[in-house]
Amino acid sequence: MQNTIKKIPIITLILLSLTIGCDRDEADHTEILTIGPYRTDCVGAHPQECYLEYNEEAEAWHFFYEAIQGFEYEEGYIYTLKVSLHERPEGIQDVGRYAYRLVEVISKEEAPVDERPPRKPTE
Repeated sequence: MQNTIKKIPIITLILLSLTIGCDRDEADHTEILTIGPYRTDCVGAHPQECYLEYNEEAEAWHFFYEAIQGFEYEEGYIYTLKVSLHERPEGIQDVGRYAYRLVEVISKEEAPVDERPPRKPTE
């Protein structure tokens, strides 16, 4: 019995270190996004300005409603970004399932802002 009691603090320390070592903020996965040279008015949960995201499959630009943490947007460029997606807790209203965080700016290509819709990004 005493042996078992002596092992409890050791087991507790092991479990605690495993819990601390688990990064709850770890990315669920990463994606590559292509963001257009200007933002435009859109309505999601409320009126806002959205990025334009190029969808390769549809070969068209679509509204991108979310913010990208760490991304310093400058109008007049088409960006190719690597972003990490972090699942938000349930119960948060008026936001998407994931929070987006910039991992890397892969490319930043100059593009006119008066071309509507923007040209297809170069590969």
